[in-house]
Amino acid sequence: MVFKEGDTPWRRARPDIAALLKADLYREGIDGEAVDWACQRMLARPERRRILLVVSDGCPMDTATSLANDEFYLAQHLKQVVARREAQGAVEICGLGLGLDLGAYYSRSLATTLPASLNNELFSEIAQLIGGRSRR
Repeated sequence: MVFKEGDTPWRRARPDIAALLKADLYREGIDGEAVDWACQRMLARPERRRILLVVSDGCPMDTATSLANDEFYLAQHLKQVVARREAQGAVEICGLGLGLDLGAYYSRSLATTLPASLNNELFSEIAQLIGGRSRR
């Protein structure tokens, strides 16, 4: 799901971004294919700095893929895609884990809980995660 296109002003995208707080929207998890697709879209943009913020509440999940492969297939694929994209350096990838640590997948990540920590401190930490270029 794309919650804000690069050309969409923040004010106009607020209702779409607020959808991130609706738990019933998510049935499948972010996987390597989704990260790869998002990076490809970002590479088509003219900006010099491209940042992908992946918001996830769990490990990769796709029912059909899980039925056809072993239980670690999607997790391994996500790790491979993120490592490849990070090594290319054209897109900075950050993981925001809701209730879990995404450090196994993303070298730059932040773990938080919602709604308990939905405050200025959380937004400050997210800004630091996005703004920093160093690995965590």
